[in-house]
Order: sequence, then C-alpha cells, then structure tokens
Amino acid sequence: TTVTRNQELCYDATPVINSEEGVLYAEIAALGLGASASLGLSDGSGANRVLILLTSGGGVRAFIATNSVIVFDETYTSLSTLDNNKIAVSYKLNQFTLWINGVKRFTDTIGNTPIGLNQFSFDNGSGASNFFGNTKGLKIYPKALSDVELETLTSWSSFREMAEAQSYIVE
Repeated sequence: TTVTRNQELCYDATPVINSEEGVLYAEIAALGLGASASLGLSDGSGANRVLILLTSGGGVRAFIATNSVIVFDETYTSLSTLDNNKIAVSYKLNQFTLWINGVKRFTDTIGNTPIGLNQFSFDNGSGASNFFGNTKGLKIYPKALSDVELETLTSWSSFREMAEAQSYIVE
C-alpha cells in the first residue's frame, strides 16, 4: 500500500545557512498541471525567507522577503514545470537574481537580505503551501555565486541530459 510520510525539515544545518548572502538551488518538477510547490529558506516565519515556487499556473517564482518587506518577487512562465528545471535564486545586499536552466531570467539591484535564516523546508517558510513535486537536486550555498558559476550550476552537462530532462525525444 501507499503510505504518506511526514514532511522533511532541516533545522540548524551545518554549515550554518547564511542570511547575508547565498544561493538556493533546486532541480525540481511539479507533480501535475495545476499543482503548486514551494521550498525555501526561512527564519520559521513569513517575515524572512528565500523561496522557489512552482506556481499552479505553470511558472517558476522566486520570492525574497526581509522583515516582511518583499525585496525580490519575479515569475517566469515560459517553461513546463512538469519537466525537471534547474533553478537558482542568488541573494546578496543589493544583488538578487533568478537563474533557470542556464539563463539569468531576472535581476534586481536594490534591497536588503533576509535576517536570521536558519532552516530549510519544503513549504513557503511558515508551514503553509507544502511542496508537492519531484526533487532531483537541492543545494544551499552560503555565499552568492558569480554569474559564470550560476550559469554552470543551472546548465545541463550535455544535450542528451537536457533533452531527457525536458521530455524531448532524442534518436
């Protein structure tokens, strides 16, 4: 029989999650059309968080808030969230970017970083909007990476790998 397991959480990780700068990376896919999925770093509340969301409308949303003030909120919709997508959100004082599948999609150069990030969770950071999807890769970097490093991180190692992840037929 099928058994549902409890949601996974990570508290007080080692090394410590850095609130001043960092990168949240995930290679994820939604379970189905209309499904939403959230994962991210937070202080356990909705006030300070860095999120990656697969929206029910079929887009990828990056969301960063500090002291309940939204400093970065961008949605990219030109892809299928049913396929595995490599997504990275980089945050640093006055430097926020969203990378998807090897391409920088959004940048913002104004804003403070979240305060007190100390946990990773498969939800919106405050216990709601649980993650319902497939996770192939997940990394948390304690430092903001360069554009070249982010491009490499979110790119495919070969054409075949990219084609298979995006459900293309390769002959």
